[in-house]
Amino acid sequence: MQPASRPRSRPVTVGATLAAAPGILGGALALALVTVLDAWDLAVAGEVPVDAVVAIIYPVTALLVLSSPALRPGGRTLAWILLAAGGCSGVATLATVGAQAATESSTATGVAVVLLSSMWVPGFLTLLTLVPLFYPDGLLPGRLWLSAAAAAVVGLVLLTAGLALHPLTFEGRIELTKPFTHLAASRGLTVIAVVLLVPAGLAAMASLVVRLVRSRGLARRQVVVFLAAAGLLVVVTLAQGPLPSPVDILAQALAAALVPVAIGVAITRHGLYDLDVAVRRALVAGSLGACLAGAYLSLFAVLQALPQHRSALSAAVAAGVTGAVMQPLARRLAAGVDRMFYGDRADPFAVTSELGARLTRAGLDVDLVPQVVCYTVVDTLRLPGARVWLSGDDRDRPVAVAGAVGERRPTAFELRHRGEVVAELDVWPRAGEQELHPRDRVVLSGVADQVAPAVAALQLHRQLQRSREALVAAREDERLRLRRDLHDGLGATLAGLRLQVETAQEVCEQPDVDRLLGSAVAGISQAVDEVRAITDGLRPAALDELGLARALSALAERVRTPGREVEADIDEHVAADPAVEVALHRIAAEALANAVRHSRAGRVVLRVRDGAGVVLEVTDDGVGMDPAGSPATGSGLGLASMRQRAEEVGGTLQVHTSESGTTVHALLPHAVGDLR
Repeated sequence: MQPASRPRSRPVTVGATLAAAPGILGGALALALVTVLDAWDLAVAGEVPVDAVVAIIYPVTALLVLSSPALRPGGRTLAWILLAAGGCSGVATLATVGAQAATESSTATGVAVVLLSSMWVPGFLTLLTLVPLFYPDGLLPGRLWLSAAAAAVVGLVLLTAGLALHPLTFEGRIELTKPFTHLAASRGLTVIAVVLLVPAGLAAMASLVVRLVRSRGLARRQVVVFLAAAGLLVVVTLAQGPLPSPVDILAQALAAALVPVAIGVAITRHGLYDLDVAVRRALVAGSLGACLAGAYLSLFAVLQALPQHRSALSAAVAAGVTGAVMQPLARRLAAGVDRMFYGDRADPFAVTSELGARLTRAGLDVDLVPQVVCYTVVDTLRLPGARVWLSGDDRDRPVAVAGAVGERRPTAFELRHRGEVVAELDVWPRAGEQELHPRDRVVLSGVADQVAPAVAALQLHRQLQRSREALVAAREDERLRLRRDLHDGLGATLAGLRLQVETAQEVCEQPDVDRLLGSAVAGISQAVDEVRAITDGLRPAALDELGLARALSALAERVRTPGREVEADIDEHVAADPAVEVALHRIAAEALANAVRHSRAGRVVLRVRDGAGVVLEVTDDGVGMDPAGSPATGSGLGLASMRQRAEEVGGTLQVHTSESGTTVHALLPHAVGDLR
């Protein structure tokens, strides 16, 4: 099969490009102006790298998301929020640099003061309000959060306008003022904005907590990635005092860059990810650059602190050490980033080892093998979903499913044992991918070969169970037929024959003949009793004489005594196949006998409910019993006998016992094997 071509990237619209221009150009021009004007010694120099990184990285991340061919409406919404925030940050950064470096007052410098005092609001506070509300899929957690988003938008607009109107004198190389101000309007707008933004910000943080609690798997990891990046930014910001310069500025700039990068990775990894190569390389390059810069600056600062240091020698040593660790560090970072996106795909031994460990923890229960395989595949390879079919089973009822099995066509892997296909493993490609990567195929082929014998054992076990159920059903059907034949045929014939002999005995006047006829009556009566005993052994007579519901009620009545309360709560219309009726009757009789003889219960409740299956429950308030079994009773061999009778017809039985009582819970099908 020829691999499907990768989808082409979606062309970025003109509007998105124009929206990204203020941020990217503003950040780049701010850095250029500070360098060209030799303004790094000004107070603004320490803020420019951080603000410029935010202004550039946010729009770039947004354009990366918008260029995805599988872009969803939610991802587009969050991308436009990032564009707006980056653009405002770029304008504010450029205005700050221009006002700081200005040597004379003009209309342009006055506008710059207005912009630098107000545009930071949508550039920064958006990260605390709208971004958490719409992260990671661009959709609000619920309708109630729509009011929080509306309050955030209105509050950002009002606060921006209020700060723009607030009287402000900017101290740069010269003193600059705003061309227009209004203190009363500024205070009014600011108060209203604060009233709206504070609850909106709290609601935004609460929305992240709600998503973290509700989400599982990949969605949960997306929230964790964002929280980790934001937490790192907070820690680095708080550590600005202890860190030496310029390490503090570089660290804060890198931490600020990680937030939009985390947002972009989370969005693309969620459902748009066909840009994996570009994003992985960008992550590796960014991480490597940050680590190398940190190592170089830290080592250089340490060497500079030594007595009789030489700057050239310190720089050379720091550069040499950094270059020596660059290759192994790059290799480890590349492996770490690859594992973040693709799990243990590059290490098939890790996948098979994890599978073997999970199978060992699961014990020898072959029924758990397919589910363990599905969970292992999804967890270790970061795949969206997997399922397992057994050969010959209904295709609408897989034996195991893990993750999200979508509507796309899965890739099937045959599980072969001794040349025969015993099962099939279906695996879905990652979101944004048209088919599985060849490396995934190699790993999954090894997984299929490893688990094929265990799945073959499961198939044999199920075939044996089906044969056992068919044998039990046929046995009970035959017993029912024999009972009816004996009861209605031979039994009725013997009863009629006894009546005839008794009549002949009454009219006979010869003592010898009367004695012979009496002996014949006794023999016939004994034969009738033996036939009745045989029919009762084949099938409980109460089931045919009273029906299932009344027969179970009769069992409860049989154990009721003046000192023991027995309650029977049974659906009147409960019905099942002959084999299931016998199993229900035998299990109920054994459970009631155990409650009376071993638990010494004062109150016993027998419940039977008819639904998708027949549920039988016997509860008592006795002293409890040994869950492993009980002494033999007239109706069976204890708990082991009840469990065997349930499993013979394809049902299950569970026993919960304690000092406060015992509950026997059985779930049986209406027909043998229906619950599979």
